[in-house]
Amino acid sequence: MTAVDGGAPTFRSALRVRDFRLLLAGHGVGTIAQLALTLAVGVEVLERTSSGGWVSVTVALGFAPYVIFSGYAGLLADRWSRSAVLTWSFFARAGCAGVLAAGLLLQWSVPLLVLLAAVTAVLATPSYPALAAATVQCVPDGPLPAANALVTGVENATWIAGPGVFGVILLAGQGPAAGTVVAVGLFLAAGALAGRVQLPAPVRDPATGGMRAELAAGLVVVATDSRVRRPMTVAVIDNFLYGYLVVAMVLLAERLLGGAETIGWLNAGLSVGALGAMAVVNRLAGHRRPSIVLFAVMSTFAVATALVGLSGWFPVTIAMVTIAGAATLIAEVMAVTLLQRAAPEDLIARVFGVYDQLNVGAIAVGSLIAGPLADRLGADTAIVVVAGCCLVGSALATGALRHGRGRHAVPGRSRGRHASRAMADRAGGSTVTSRPARSPG
Repeated sequence: MTAVDGGAPTFRSALRVRDFRLLLAGHGVGTIAQLALTLAVGVEVLERTSSGGWVSVTVALGFAPYVIFSGYAGLLADRWSRSAVLTWSFFARAGCAGVLAAGLLLQWSVPLLVLLAAVTAVLATPSYPALAAATVQCVPDGPLPAANALVTGVENATWIAGPGVFGVILLAGQGPAAGTVVAVGLFLAAGALAGRVQLPAPVRDPATGGMRAELAAGLVVVATDSRVRRPMTVAVIDNFLYGYLVVAMVLLAERLLGGAETIGWLNAGLSVGALGAMAVVNRLAGHRRPSIVLFAVMSTFAVATALVGLSGWFPVTIAMVTIAGAATLIAEVMAVTLLQRAAPEDLIARVFGVYDQLNVGAIAVGSLIAGPLADRLGADTAIVVVAGCCLVGSALATGALRHGRGRHAVPGRSRGRHASRAMADRAGGSTVTSRPARSPG
């Protein structure tokens, strides 16, 4: 494992770590492949069935595994080497995508194709928990916020690049099968990058209570340790409000802001804000009083979101959406950094497995309730009400938040193992040792 000296939390200092650099690149390439594959199957299903229902099922099954299986995926990264788990995930998806490409060429039935796409998504669930745990394992405490900002930035960039890659394939006159073949190549490239890293496996307690007890241990930490629970709660509120805002912008654009042509500008503003936040996120995430900064950032997000609903002037709406995009990225990076520093070392991956489940679920819930709430209250009133509730929730979650000392600066690393073991005993079993990560990479 490559090490660097602590110091100012810059992107350069984080990227000096060879292992982190390779795993981050692999995760980015794998995320592009995953999105391209999901879109390819969706297009094939639409061409064959002309059914919006089948397309919705295909896309839903591409994301549902993150809510259902991320807890188990985190356990994998707490049992084996995080780099090996990432490598296995990429190569396994390459094999599944290869079978799927053959199925597209041979015109297999639509349900079978959708099932194979869902299996590929299940195989992707260990990727984020493993990367989050590997980041703490690779990167010293000083540049840890910068490393987390890079992970978040790469995820945002690849979520844009994935559809773009598939779009280029279609523009070149190729079909969904070609898109799936390209995904196979990208998965193999991601596996080759991750395979160059050889992180040691986490130290495991020989006296374990089985999988159920080990999974329960991660849940117990999230439920009982306020240093974990509070930043986790802030992250859930942040992702819920983000999911709500994405749909609310569409409703506002169509009903209040002059038509659907404004939706592209609003989405662009959200992305520009997130990218612009990369310039300040390191300094804010490394602040000595994270509770104050995190509350200020979440307050900014909530107020900007409320003003999106209240403003009837499009330039102000664009400005508020841009501010909201910056705030949501900063809040997520800060919450992830606090979680990495606070979670017991032997349970980090399971904590981030729960993180993935809750936050993907929060985005889905926020998106799902936006339409019904707007129909009942009006799009502008609903967004103000939701933003106000999120502001109150953020205040409660950050009110007693304490800044955990940097993991690398804490002497006696066994302390985390003893604490997690005691919590596991209360849950009805014992635990193992290790740490996690997050996203559909």
